[in-house]
Amino acid sequence: MSGLGWAGLLATLAALFLSVVSFAAAGIAVPDIGASLQATAAEQSLVVAIYALGFAVPLVLGARLGDLFGRRRLFLIGMAGFTLFSLLATFAPTMVVLIIARALMGISAAAMVPQVLATITASTQGSERARAVAWFGATAGGATAVGQVLGGVLLSIPLFGAGWRTVFAASVVMGALSFLAALRWVPSTSAPGHHSLDLIGTSLLGAALLSLLVPLSQGSGLGWPVWCWALLGAAPVLFAAFWGWQRRLHRSEKAPLVPPPLFRLRSYRVGILMALILQSAYGAFTFIYALTAQTGLGWTPMHTALVLLPFALSFFAVSVWSGNLAVKVGFRRLLIAGGFIQAVLLAITATSIFLQHAELNSWTFSTLLMCVGAGQALMFGPLVGAMMADIPPAIAGAASGVLQTVQQASMGLGVAIAGGLLSAAVSGATSTIAGTYTSALAICMIIQAAVAVTFALCALTLPRR
Repeated sequence: MSGLGWAGLLATLAALFLSVVSFAAAGIAVPDIGASLQATAAEQSLVVAIYALGFAVPLVLGARLGDLFGRRRLFLIGMAGFTLFSLLATFAPTMVVLIIARALMGISAAAMVPQVLATITASTQGSERARAVAWFGATAGGATAVGQVLGGVLLSIPLFGAGWRTVFAASVVMGALSFLAALRWVPSTSAPGHHSLDLIGTSLLGAALLSLLVPLSQGSGLGWPVWCWALLGAAPVLFAAFWGWQRRLHRSEKAPLVPPPLFRLRSYRVGILMALILQSAYGAFTFIYALTAQTGLGWTPMHTALVLLPFALSFFAVSVWSGNLAVKVGFRRLLIAGGFIQAVLLAITATSIFLQHAELNSWTFSTLLMCVGAGQALMFGPLVGAMMADIPPAIAGAASGVLQTVQQASMGLGVAIAGGLLSAAVSGATSTIAGTYTSALAICMIIQAAVAVTFALCALTLPRR
């Protein structure tokens, strides 16, 4: 790492790691929060959903601010805010205060996380960039399972009277250390050009994302009321209005929030579609797996997380290795091979689940998930590398923000679809509850296999170089 340096890379990746770990750990802690603060089911779901909304909606704005005013500056502001609001969450006396703190943590994450990939893109090139992006992919995937395991462990340590407070206290400690590391090692980068902010575009994009993400995150729990469908119907209209405004600004040589030339790059344009289907399928899997393990099979949160841990470890190891492999064989070839390999691994895992049904063995399933994690790594990390390979440093922040916004929205889409189908399956079940959930998990993995094949076919259209 000659340009960014290993210390700089790890300090930069700390923001991504912290944001994902906090999200996953809080999800494990929700039942304990509900019991401690006498929260309703809707309030408990908001602890997770409000963070996701606060994170996803201003992501592109956070990326653009980093381009204009310095990525290191936005990184440090976001990290400082995340740490302080984690402290507020740690000692929150009521659910209202906790929900507000979680929303502010999400907004802080939206300031710091887009700077990670943008800083990598602006500070590296060639094989160095490929390896750095591989570490980015490894961190993004591995942090989810690490957060679940960490949440399970911290819940058993009630340092401040309740285990969930220890979960947020850990974010305070990690945030403070990450801030100090960033002060020392994260380089300063920015984008030359117009130092102005597209406020109209920001408002249109924010409204469009809220119209999409609020129904996706809350619709299932509320029984899909009419206003949810109305918002979903408004979302494409608002996105179209936003894109029309971006093109108008670009033609007048002003600075749009999302530069239209970004989507003239075939690698980025096709990559966004591939990211959408990949993250939607993965979001559906994580949701159905958690419910199958805890509701269907009666596993504890710790048991559920530990079964998923080999998936995270193999994902991390193969993601790091794929950076070197991509330099040798090319992103396109690796993505094609990864898609087909993953499809086979998912089909084998789904077959095993069907055969075992309610008697699903933890060790067997964990071993199969370890293989699936390796296959997932051959798709995720190289995809980010392929998308960012041709991005000029001047629009690296916008490219990073759009990609991560698509990933967040796609996860919500996958969860919403899976939640609706699972509710229908459970209500009309004729078999045991465990059998119904395991069947749903197996079907989800078969659909994932089909998505992996589609992913590989899309990769065929990427540039050959």
